[in-house]
Amino acid sequence: MGRPLLIEIDGEELSRRLEPRDDALVLERTDLDEPGERRFGCVQGPFTIYERVARWQDAGPDRYRYEQYVRFRPAIPVFGPMFFGLMRRTLRDGLPDGRSPIWALPDRLSAQQSTVVAVMCLFHVIGGMLYAFLTNVLTFAAADLGNGSAGEQSVVLAVARVGAVLTIATMAFADRVGRRRATIWAASAAVVLTVASAAAPNLAVLAVLQTLSRNLAIAAMLAADTLSIEEIPPGSRAAAQGLGALSYGLGAGAVVVALPLADLGENGWRLVFLVALLGVPAIFVAARHLPESRRFIERDRFAPSARKVSPGRFVYLAILLVLLNFFVAPSSQLQNDYLRTDRGFAGGRISLFILVTALPGLFGILIGGRLADRRSRRLALIPGLISIAVFGAGFFVVGGAPMWLIATLGAGLGTLAVPALGVLAPEMFPTARRGTARGGLSAIATAGSAAGLLAAGVLVDNLGYGTAFVWLAIAPLTAAVMAFWAPETSGVELEALNETSHPGDGLRPGPDPANRGARPVPPGHNPSGRGDLGGSPT
Repeated sequence: MGRPLLIEIDGEELSRRLEPRDDALVLERTDLDEPGERRFGCVQGPFTIYERVARWQDAGPDRYRYEQYVRFRPAIPVFGPMFFGLMRRTLRDGLPDGRSPIWALPDRLSAQQSTVVAVMCLFHVIGGMLYAFLTNVLTFAAADLGNGSAGEQSVVLAVARVGAVLTIATMAFADRVGRRRATIWAASAAVVLTVASAAAPNLAVLAVLQTLSRNLAIAAMLAADTLSIEEIPPGSRAAAQGLGALSYGLGAGAVVVALPLADLGENGWRLVFLVALLGVPAIFVAARHLPESRRFIERDRFAPSARKVSPGRFVYLAILLVLLNFFVAPSSQLQNDYLRTDRGFAGGRISLFILVTALPGLFGILIGGRLADRRSRRLALIPGLISIAVFGAGFFVVGGAPMWLIATLGAGLGTLAVPALGVLAPEMFPTARRGTARGGLSAIATAGSAAGLLAAGVLVDNLGYGTAFVWLAIAPLTAAVMAFWAPETSGVELEALNETSHPGDGLRPGPDPANRGARPVPPGHNPSGRGDLGGSPT
């Protein structure tokens, strides 16, 4: 139970503490009510074990000595220790009505829902790591196996996106046999192929292996967060996608931390690929805790007419993602080459630069998720997309301290758009076709990335990095204009947006999130029972 809470309080405060809690973290029930003692259990909350014991004694006129014990175990695989202290501090006094802590999702979660979110984040850690290898290592591998030019690297990165058909096939597989099986299979295969990349004899083989592994990693992440979107409350979907993006960054950061290995010699880059072996135990842990989506299990209850993909929604999202990835892909993929060749950074200094300038992105994602869920998808998308264009291009124009500052601002403000971008695709399509539609969008986004990389390779070799990326920034600015017509989907159940909707339904704003309470819980609910930027990471 840990240390008890021992305080002296008045009668009003005692009455408040002796009521079963119903806040954004836990819904309690009274299990024992005796003179001087009450015990509370959990009806709904992110716990596998939960008990609160309250005892009190008279200490004078309207004064009481109050003693409280809280025993709990978070239903958060792997990441539970990170939240234990935060939960303990919150459970000490409870939460005010309508408030949720910044470290939690806006809505109260059940044990299964919190487990699903945690496992989704773990698969994003794995996927972020696997996807980041080529991005960070290619400049060193190209210098060893090729001529090291930006054009050559752009071609390799573009070829690595041709395997998007594998992402589509895997997501279609997820619509047929389940999100869980597709996630585990794709992640496992991606780890094997990434480790094999360490032995690539030439750039062509490296490109083929990374084409397969990166697209399988994308599919694993898409299947995992599709499952989570189908499980969690409607007012927390963007925030959950934000946690997935943070986890993706954590996985990519592992590769950045290992990047100094590339400085050990011409073949040092091969050692970096071996970091992928960390994915093996992570997949075993994730597979043990991941349930299947209940919406997927019940997908046959909808009529065939409610399973159709809206062409208008698909085309809108496809154009938005193409414009975004046309810029983001080359700016992120060629960043290390720019730092190494134009700014003279070695592997260790590149790692330091990325870690320092990316830190504000953590806060940008958290704020963007809250903003998209509580206020408006558009309020998160528009400033984020504008920042991606302005600061992303500015990074390649200036040097010295201004370059560090611009990169930091770009990470902090550009990431505001990440949660809203990530959640729109799974929200706008029916359960029976959600995986296939997301796979198709991922492939189209990948085509935008490939086009951007090829264009960047030509422009950089002829005009230099600065001028090239100023021209490329037109694409995300156009996407920012399109975001004025983005659907407002926060707080609306997926069935209302898709299966039970008529044409155009679900594109209007949902209930005011500020007036939305916690998700109702049916009596007798068992809380411990099991029942890329929108497509292509860049």
